[in-house]
Amino acid sequence: MGEIIKISMPKWGLSMVQGTVGNWLADEGDRLEKGQEIVEIETDKISNVLESPGDGVLKRIVAHSGEIIPVASLLGVISEGEINDEEINSFILKENADAQAAAASETPAPLSISRNFEWEGLKIRYLDSDEGINPLICLHGFGGDKNNWQFNLSALAPYRRVLAPDFPSHGDSTISVKHSSPANYAMMISALIDHLELDKVDLAGHSMGGLVALLTARDNPKRVKALTLIAPAGIGSEINALYVDGFATANSRNDLKNLVPKLFANKEMVTRQMIADLLKYKRLDGVENALVQLAAELHTRGKQIEDLSNVIRNVPTKIFWGKADEILPVSNCNHLDSTNIEYLECGHQPHIEVADELNKYLERSIDLSRA
Repeated sequence: MGEIIKISMPKWGLSMVQGTVGNWLADEGDRLEKGQEIVEIETDKISNVLESPGDGVLKRIVAHSGEIIPVASLLGVISEGEINDEEINSFILKENADAQAAAASETPAPLSISRNFEWEGLKIRYLDSDEGINPLICLHGFGGDKNNWQFNLSALAPYRRVLAPDFPSHGDSTISVKHSSPANYAMMISALIDHLELDKVDLAGHSMGGLVALLTARDNPKRVKALTLIAPAGIGSEINALYVDGFATANSRNDLKNLVPKLFANKEMVTRQMIADLLKYKRLDGVENALVQLAAELHTRGKQIEDLSNVIRNVPTKIFWGKADEILPVSNCNHLDSTNIEYLECGHQPHIEVADELNKYLERSIDLSRA
């Protein structure tokens, strides 16, 4: 009795829909072990190596170097035990037929709809579920991007329209030192609201994105219905300036491996892929200068520059904060009304570590924001 194991194009990241096959690191007939690196894959964001999904013999390489194929499509076939060529051929034919049928019937998933708009001469990229009421714009943190919301957007899209932009100098938006400040980012969000001809929106902001949400609500109050702030900057004065400055100038895998675990209470959430993605981003031309400029807009002498706690008196606001936050300590909100704050068992990334708890609130807040 034998087993056929499919090697398929992986999905690395929320927006990935296809990948380019690089060099195969094994030949047909080679014996493979589960976890062994077997083929290089390149996307528009990263280059990485795919590991074998199981033990066995690499019987057939189906997708060759240079081919661009969709996520989940067949790359190759591993067999273990007694499998003849006829069975392998039948398996490949069925997989290819299934892939063609899926491609013919597939409509874009809400979170694969990626759009651009121009602001101040810059290309701004954003995800948009495109349909639904009560639009929610999700704002990422320092050094992050729109894909940081991958655990939230797909859960919320059935209930409301959700959007997630990349700030300038982040993700797929244009790198610009000149535009790298929370104040400029708030102006960009107001411009995006105008561009999409939205009336009022809810804003969810994580870390620096929380500061941007507060600035937007302060400067453009008629366009913001409610705020959800997640471990926000702009509340209180304390900040881990060593982390912020260290991330801005980090340029090696070891630098990031020492910094990134500070974002999570559960350190096992830091993966090799996460470090690789961040390192590729950090090595883009102009990113370091932009982040150094942005860091200088966030803190001075180890303290946050702006405390916008007074803004939440004028707009319905809910705050989520991890008890184990090592970047912006939860004590920053001690002076606020505790009825509007939920303390969570996590670190600086509640929307990732305890996504379900946050999503349940954001689903309910559709009705709350109508009030």
